[in-house]
Amino acid sequence: MLPVNAEGLNAVSRVSPLFFEARPVFVTAPVARQLDLHDGQVVQAVVETRQDQLKLVLHGQSLEAPVASFLKAGDSVQLKAQLSASGQLILQMLPPLAQAAKSMISPQSQSPTRLNALLHLPPSFGHWVRLMNPGALAALIPASNTQLLQNLKQLQLTMSALQPQALKDWVIRSAKSNESVLADGGGGVDIDLKNIIRHMLTKKGDADGEESSDAQSNLHHALDEIEASQLRAVQNMQQGHLDFTLVIPFRDAHPVQIQFERKGQKKGQPKNPMVVNMHTDSLVLGEVWLKTSISDGKQVDLTMWATREDVAQQAQSSASELTDELESAGLTMGSFQVFNAPRPVMQMEPDSLAHGALVDTKA
Repeated sequence: MLPVNAEGLNAVSRVSPLFFEARPVFVTAPVARQLDLHDGQVVQAVVETRQDQLKLVLHGQSLEAPVASFLKAGDSVQLKAQLSASGQLILQMLPPLAQAAKSMISPQSQSPTRLNALLHLPPSFGHWVRLMNPGALAALIPASNTQLLQNLKQLQLTMSALQPQALKDWVIRSAKSNESVLADGGGGVDIDLKNIIRHMLTKKGDADGEESSDAQSNLHHALDEIEASQLRAVQNMQQGHLDFTLVIPFRDAHPVQIQFERKGQKKGQPKNPMVVNMHTDSLVLGEVWLKTSISDGKQVDLTMWATREDVAQQAQSSASELTDELESAGLTMGSFQVFNAPRPVMQMEPDSLAHGALVDTKA
């Protein structure tokens, strides 16, 4: 559960990228165990004066690392624990939070809030998608917990018998989190995948063994990914943009990741299209990406990437049939492109320039 209510969540503004030089703090294995640090954890250190020198102090222990020149005694610093390629744990300083986000962190708490950690989490659905593979999440639920298994089954669709209305109902139901339902004055809320994972985490908290520890870590990472995604969706909405992602689980097929995005409208400018991006990596089709752009509410432009040649050829041969289907639904096919290749990696936005880059303000 996020450490703030849904109304507070809506007050979060996008974290602006800040660039500064910060050397990583290398932590030895004994110190990491003593401080109870693990990969991906966000901790809060305090700058203190010790022996006439500024030191980063974490849980009362001074860290042997240079303190950045812009810091002063009494400042708080957010550090993220990360495993290096050599297996050594390092603490990397995180950029300061935006003022709106800072106001949501409890001043009484010396440890960073969950919201703080989610704000700095990079976009990823790796753990969540793996959990949504057929049988993956069910295998972590004890067979004796029939109710939880039944809840999970109700949240999964069947690819072999998929109907448009069932897919539409699933997307509508999943597009709004239970936190938002409660904030809008809704009474009871339905069980969702997040609730199932939280329930599993509470049950596995006392379990022993390396296998159980790995499963619990995967559940934690998956929960972080989906809640960070929901937070980013709220931030985009505040700026007038639509951008949110869902992962649709199936009982008999690999999950499908689907993203809805539309840039905010500008006065006097043409309306931006609604873009729907889909991605799956299945045993039947291989890895497939599909980008659908809908302009003026009726023109559809499709671009597909498939790593398997036979899948790309089959899609190309079905172009006329797809065109007929769209026309029967009152839509118009603008373009349909199929590439037998992986989808190109998205380029960095121009506003995320490297530290030291020169910008022509007269351009």
